[in-house]
Amino acid sequence: MPVVLLNHDFVEGMAYRADLGPVAVTLQDVQRRLGGDPMHVHPALAQQATGEGLFIAWANQHRNDVERGRLIDLLLRLLSGPFVTDLPIERDVSLLSDDPALPPEPPWRREAMRHLAAHALTAPSTAPWVLSFDPRSDLSQPRYRFAYGDAIAEVDNFRSSTEALHRLSELATCGLVGALATLEAAAQQESRLIVLDRARDAARKWNLDCPEATLFRALVDLAIYAAALDEGLSRELAAERYHKASGVPMSRESGEVARSPTCKRQRTFVVPGRGEQYFDMHAKPGASTRIHVWTDVVEDRHVVYVGHCGEHLLLPGGKR
Repeated sequence: MPVVLLNHDFVEGMAYRADLGPVAVTLQDVQRRLGGDPMHVHPALAQQATGEGLFIAWANQHRNDVERGRLIDLLLRLLSGPFVTDLPIERDVSLLSDDPALPPEPPWRREAMRHLAAHALTAPSTAPWVLSFDPRSDLSQPRYRFAYGDAIAEVDNFRSSTEALHRLSELATCGLVGALATLEAAAQQESRLIVLDRARDAARKWNLDCPEATLFRALVDLAIYAAALDEGLSRELAAERYHKASGVPMSRESGEVARSPTCKRQRTFVVPGRGEQYFDMHAKPGASTRIHVWTDVVEDRHVVYVGHCGEHLLLPGGKR
């Protein structure tokens, strides 16, 4: 089962920002969904104490950076995990050899990296990783290998928020199968997403042709599209920003589609309190998977209504 092993600074930082009650509920939900071995969580998660950790200092420093801000938000909300920290270990971590060699200073970081490796040796299915985006960081290698006798564990070192976001998307969809489950997980994760029942119906019927992690990213990153509209960008420019961040193309339907009564009807959905709306903007996470959206301003910010999440809708002439 893939896990993220969080250090004390992160746990303290998370406590500083959020009530830990919802965190515990999230972990319980994840465990029920994934089953398998019980998750062991750091005792700090059961407390309501707050603290100033290194993570909080880093988060405050980058709070105005759009991409890192998204990462911070994902980490603080713990996604849908599972996130595990400080599992009990029996072996002496000082006996682990590292390749490439870790910088000797600061000693706590060397200890923490070995601690993560020891967890991975104890539970081979784990995939521990660290974040070190700071350009001053001398953790320069993408991966560190640790050996204990013949046993070897690897700890990934993410040097960019893009790398970390990709891994987090994979974790968020761990245990999810199909378009509907992924759609629901994304809606739960991103507050700017409002999913219509028609989208759920389409997702329920669709055999997804892309990884669940790709669809999840395509959905939650619609918040980037909405934020770009908040800044006054046109829909086309907002779609370009979304594409750059998510890797998923997004475009507006052609005039030919709009002029076809059949095609337009397929892309028209009833929005509660707003009546019928034409959902002509669509993201393309798979060869035939399409997400049709419409936006509105609610409480001074754009929100994204998802009207369709499933197969490619009809084009003029009956093609898909």
